[in-house]
Amino acid sequence: MAGFAAILASAQTAQASGFGLREGNADWLGTAFAGDEAKAYDASTVWSNPAGMALLNQNEFEGGVSMIAPYIKFHGSATDPTTAPVTGTQGGNDIAPAASGALFGVYVLNPDWRLGFSLTAPYGERTAYPFNWVGKYQSLVSSITDINLGLALSYKVNPNFSIGFGPNFDYFQARLTQGLYTGVNSLYGTPVAQIKGNSIGVGYNVGALYQFDDGTRLGIDYRSRIRHSIYGAQTIGAQAAYGGAFTPYDSAATTSITLPDSASIALYKQVTDQLALMGTVQWTEWSLFKSLAVTVTNGTGNTTIVENYRDTWMAAIGANYQLTDRIMLQTGFAYDESPVTAAYRTTRVPDANHYDVGVGVQYKLTPNATIAAAYGHVFTPGGSIHNSASAAAGAITGNYDLSDNSATVGVDVKF
Repeated sequence: MAGFAAILASAQTAQASGFGLREGNADWLGTAFAGDEAKAYDASTVWSNPAGMALLNQNEFEGGVSMIAPYIKFHGSATDPTTAPVTGTQGGNDIAPAASGALFGVYVLNPDWRLGFSLTAPYGERTAYPFNWVGKYQSLVSSITDINLGLALSYKVNPNFSIGFGPNFDYFQARLTQGLYTGVNSLYGTPVAQIKGNSIGVGYNVGALYQFDDGTRLGIDYRSRIRHSIYGAQTIGAQAAYGGAFTPYDSAATTSITLPDSASIALYKQVTDQLALMGTVQWTEWSLFKSLAVTVTNGTGNTTIVENYRDTWMAAIGANYQLTDRIMLQTGFAYDESPVTAAYRTTRVPDANHYDVGVGVQYKLTPNATIAAAYGHVFTPGGSIHNSASAAAGAITGNYDLSDNSATVGVDVKF
């Protein structure tokens, strides 16, 4: 029964390695996440670089809603632990679309100090393969939710230089299922193992911003790793024909995961009264995921899962163009490296390198109110898979087609 523990371990890694969510603010998406650490012109800087709050001269509240619609399609075959072929479908689009929201607020304490908050969903996943798909012994459902509350202070050291810092409180929840091979599945059906767990972790964010002149800014930001000690329950649902054979394996289960830290540097340049150019380079320490140890507390077996994720780089360039006094147009392009390599690609996280394109528009309703909308598309070459969730799961071989469409709308109000 050690394979049951592997369900949790593989999916937790999946959530934190291929399905981090950058969406949250229309301005971010419109420029393909370029320059966010140096823009410092709206309340979302609380998340991207808290030092940027020092450049905001009014109290400000901002909110956004995103629709994220990924596409994942498997082509291939699978075998059971005896190497016999598994019959079934290859699925359709095996990841469900999901809505995500974000809120940001900044309060001017005095000329030098600002207080801010952010409420975001930096990670998330809704993968659901059909029960009759060929890889059912690898995984069925992976449902991941992550909610982060950030608090921050900024201080203007002098007219050119500011710093910002604050804690992050992170709630992490997962529900994961997998079909179990029994040797008599064709006679009695396929039992389904489920693991649910949650945790609260704490980290921090610190940033700095230097303004060379009114139109040129350099921002740096460091977001710490967050460790989660996850407590949950393992249950196995089986058809009546199995009697109570799986009841002894219902148990509490524990593991831990560390969401990776990241460091970013960005430049924002107002080239003309109409045109601004920006760029970002970001490093993320995904190599923290070398392995995960899972404990089933009823003593039916512990598991160590080798993952071997790699550190990644993201680079983005973008532009704002002020078409009229009220309308600003945006675009951007980003290359976002995947921490998943072909040797360790799984059915829960069949990720590959991303090539992101974003477009957006902002409309100023009044001097203190702006609405925004943006669209982003992710191109990816997809990737091959030859993997096994555990010795009891058999193996799966094939290829994945991958892409994503996202849209965000938002409003920003100063008061």
